[in-house]
Amino acid sequence: MKSIEELRQTKGTFSISKAISDGWRIVSKYLGYYIGAGVITVIISMFIGIIPYGGAILNNLVVGPCFAASAIFITWRISKGYAWTDFGDMFKGFSYATPVLISTLIQSFAMAIIGLVCFFSLIPQLVELFELSQGSGAYQNQEEIMELFRSIFFNTKTILLFFLFMLAILLLSAVWAFKIHFIVVYKMDAWPAMELSRRVTTPNLLRLVGLFIIIGLIVIVSALPCGIGLLFSLPLSFGAIYSAFAQITGSDQPDEISNMFDFMAGENSGSQQGV
Repeated sequence: MKSIEELRQTKGTFSISKAISDGWRIVSKYLGYYIGAGVITVIISMFIGIIPYGGAILNNLVVGPCFAASAIFITWRISKGYAWTDFGDMFKGFSYATPVLISTLIQSFAMAIIGLVCFFSLIPQLVELFELSQGSGAYQNQEEIMELFRSIFFNTKTILLFFLFMLAILLLSAVWAFKIHFIVVYKMDAWPAMELSRRVTTPNLLRLVGLFIIIGLIVIVSALPCGIGLLFSLPLSFGAIYSAFAQITGSDQPDEISNMFDFMAGENSGSQQGV
């Protein structure tokens, strides 16, 4: 595995096709475990989501990202040749809760700023729409509300702003695609992990966007037949993004200490046979 200093000084790259094929190869070894963990994750998120006021925020900032950290930890270990024997590893990501939460908050804040910049010109109209919709006005001003709604959202300017916003979010997601990977694999704090992610992803930005688009299409298509395909496509997405990370960082290389012990064991075995 490359050191942090090596990653700062060199520009690694990855292959999209290899990321997808290797990602599937890794997760398919324990696909049943991934599916079981995914189902449990959904159930837990549903129960947390019904908590009044804070449930959705808790899911988006803590629960979801921590389960993602668990998936990264498990996928990393499998790629290095370790078996997934402890199903409790699906909660391993919560041990990184603090840096994961901080990094998620920073990214969410950045996305909110982008949204504010993109839709700043629409704020007066949105405020007016909100005021018209308050209390009994929601019934008394229905025609005016619908007319204002159409004028805000169904025009060329808003559509262009929306696509600009989505493109900016996609690029930002690509830049910080490996922030949790660095937190889990390299045991880094939130901001250093985000900075290192930015450094290694910048030369690979178009490849990462391409990988995200392909994964997104796979997930969308897999969701069409009653969503059953998601049981396979979501583990694939974790595996593919991890594979891209591993190609750049070498995180899937076996531990050197383990290799040394294996080599020594082989030497001892050969000596005993010679005796």
